[in-house]
Amino acid sequence: MLKILHFIFGRMYFQVKGYQTERFLNLCAKNHLVLWELKPVSDGYVFFIRRSSYQMLEALAEKANVDLALQGQKGLPYFLIEHKKRKILFFSMCLCGLMILSLSQFLWEITVSGGEVYSESDILKYVTDNYYHIGTLKYQIDCDALEDHLREDYAEIAWASCSIQGTRLHIEIKETLDRKTKQNPKKPCDIVANKSGIITKMAVKSGTPLVSVGDSVKRGTTLISGLIYYYSDDFTVTQTDKIKADGEIVMRTKEVYNNSIPMEYYEKLITGKKKSIKNLYFGQYQFDFPEKKRQDHTNVMTKRRSLKIGKSFYLPIGITMQITERYKPKKKILTKKEAQLKLKKQLERYLMKKAKAGAKIVHCEGNYKKKNNRYEVKASIIKEESVGKIRNIKKLTKKQEKMITPTTAQQ
Repeated sequence: MLKILHFIFGRMYFQVKGYQTERFLNLCAKNHLVLWELKPVSDGYVFFIRRSSYQMLEALAEKANVDLALQGQKGLPYFLIEHKKRKILFFSMCLCGLMILSLSQFLWEITVSGGEVYSESDILKYVTDNYYHIGTLKYQIDCDALEDHLREDYAEIAWASCSIQGTRLHIEIKETLDRKTKQNPKKPCDIVANKSGIITKMAVKSGTPLVSVGDSVKRGTTLISGLIYYYSDDFTVTQTDKIKADGEIVMRTKEVYNNSIPMEYYEKLITGKKKSIKNLYFGQYQFDFPEKKRQDHTNVMTKRRSLKIGKSFYLPIGITMQITERYKPKKKILTKKEAQLKLKKQLERYLMKKAKAGAKIVHCEGNYKKKNNRYEVKASIIKEESVGKIRNIKKLTKKQEKMITPTTAQQ
């Protein structure tokens, strides 16, 4: 911060020499004159001072009978004086600054992270089609409302966090709610089941539990309510508070896994790779470059690269890169044994992915068979996993209220 201030207000670099340099330094200290980067040299000292302190420095040097020699002047005021005839340069700098300032008020990039069930392109399409698109003014973006919409419209999203970072809207989603998840709502909430199964473990940190271990629940059932009831001695409700429900719920769930592969398929042998610029875009406008006729047996991938300043200050300018891969198709026919081995490896990778996400695989049984020109596997997977998703608080039903009402037998 000091370096920035020194640049804005300017600083001067001096050398002092004479027989009473120590007295001069003592006078500077007595008069609270700040010298920095003070260094001894062969015939005196060198140091920096603020531009505004020059007159006091000159008076103290005269009083101590020492010689001052100006070695240099640095900072914005001297830069402006030195280049005062270059009006076009200053005009361009001001225009560039105003342009960057105006561009910083808009949204130029949307990124998504954390999704497994839902792809980044799915979430981006949902947000841009229904709520915010590139070029939206940042003050019009309501991150809290967008978080609510994402949790309500996507059954598998347990937690969502939206934030404005520079000119970027970053959306982070999580499809499993556990104690390690930092709950993002700024308002009270319930925790509801995002899957059906049997409760095997439950630890409530805050809120009112509406289920217990051993209960069989369906998707959408409220597990922990954000409503807190206070009762009088005669068991009538005297006060109701709303808080953020928090806790960890582990449920035993059952899932049916289906997968199939063709008996005959083509393996791609890559023969070459080529990169090219497909188009140049500015905001929502796109300028396509002439494209060569696409050859047969070619994979095409596109990557969007935006111009940015720093990590999160995106600008509405960029290019779309096109990566093409030529390949040679080679026909292969799977035997029954090879097909089963391939399907088994794909199932194992799927189970490892679930285990990595925190699920405990209790049982898995697969049934392999051939149907028409395909080999299929149907597996029944029983697993224990953390469940729950955040939802805005809903009023309890009479049955739920009766469940949590204290009785004399409980006292």
